[in-house]
Amino acid sequence: MAEPPLTDEQDKDALHILPLAMVPLQTPGLAKAKLVKNSRLEGMVELFSGKETGSGQVPPDELMRVFHFDDSNRDDLDLIRTLGELPSFDVYSLRVELRRLGIPVDHFEHLRLSQSKTNQVAAYMAVFTRPLVQTVYGRDKCDVRSLDDILKLFADPDVETARRNLLKLAKSLDIGLASIPAFLADIRGDKQLKANGNLQRMCQVLERKLNLTNDEVTNILEIFRSRTEHMWENPTGINFREMQDMITGYQSRIGGALCALTVKMNAWAAKFPSRSAGTPSRRADFVLSDILPGIEMIEAINYSTDALPGGGATRAAG
Repeated sequence: MAEPPLTDEQDKDALHILPLAMVPLQTPGLAKAKLVKNSRLEGMVELFSGKETGSGQVPPDELMRVFHFDDSNRDDLDLIRTLGELPSFDVYSLRVELRRLGIPVDHFEHLRLSQSKTNQVAAYMAVFTRPLVQTVYGRDKCDVRSLDDILKLFADPDVETARRNLLKLAKSLDIGLASIPAFLADIRGDKQLKANGNLQRMCQVLERKLNLTNDEVTNILEIFRSRTEHMWENPTGINFREMQDMITGYQSRIGGALCALTVKMNAWAAKFPSRSAGTPSRRADFVLSDILPGIEMIEAINYSTDALPGGGATRAAG
């Protein structure tokens, strides 16, 4: 059974969905379509989606079978192909990638998380914002739990203290995942499937890749947290720009890894919604046909512990 379509807010928050209304296209009919990542991590144009109809997806290279293209809108094809190859459609990666590609975006509200998702991630954001608020407003003001709390500080601050700290800060800165799914263990432990050597090898490859990706994302986020704390202990222009470049440089790879993991897990959950759904053989077939394909597209993050304060051994992921 097909999953119900996501709401506009859920589309905006999704890692694997890009509403085409947000990019400058000349083909009117495409404004209601979406770019989505299928279970093989391929970028597809979704023309419709419904609980009864399922998802109507077309590869970008086959759009000319559905829409008319001439000199006035032919560039839409190249743009959609390029966007479909992006590793993730999360709003932060899109900001980086659209800027890199020179693609103008008219409605920047599309590149912001919904309010409900913003509230959900506020606790994680506080790890990074608390040192800033502490630097500008003092330790007694650092109990912020959301973006609204930060905005309230700007709206009604201790003006004189904040002004002095901001001037000092501006001068110093030179500026004006989840465990591996149990289905792999189930498949590798099934008596009948143990005899399938190729399947067992593929499961081992997949498990190593998923484990590695999960570890990479976890570790690079820990590096971000440590570097953030270190930067605010010594807020110089060099430290600030190094931190900015580091986060921007890793954004697309982190987004791509999280997008891939999300798509794969969603595909499995939709196909087998309960532990009793599907025989071991059907599950094994789905791993080979839908979970394994595209897994090599997950780009290694290649983080280095040298990025941590105090240095350390380099760890290149591969």
